[in-house]
Amino acid sequence: MQATKQTTIAIIDDDCALLEALRDLFETVGISSLVYSSADDFLNSGDLSRVDCVLADVRMPGTSGLALLDAVVRAEGPPVCMMSSFAESTIRQHALSAGAALFLAKPLNSRDLLEFVAQSTSR
Repeated sequence: MQATKQTTIAIIDDDCALLEALRDLFETVGISSLVYSSADDFLNSGDLSRVDCVLADVRMPGTSGLALLDAVVRAEGPPVCMMSSFAESTIRQHALSAGAALFLAKPLNSRDLLEFVAQSTSR
């Protein structure tokens, strides 16, 4: 009998409390998460090939979430969900046209997050 692969999501946000809350949410439903406090930390980790999908904040110190999205798309990486407290239509449209699979406004809805992960891993 073959073991099923555990889903792993990368969560990138400079808000440590949000990182912890999201890690707890995903852990509760059996989804492994790798957390990073900056886009640079994630991009330098070498973990891009280890994750099934990415959840990233738009605005962070250093490399922005939109620049992270560009890097993941260029690398033909996994689906990316962008999130932001600043959900202006121009930012949302830019993220989606740059290749984001989804854009969510904060505060996040856990059902939307879990649906994104489920759709990302069923491809």
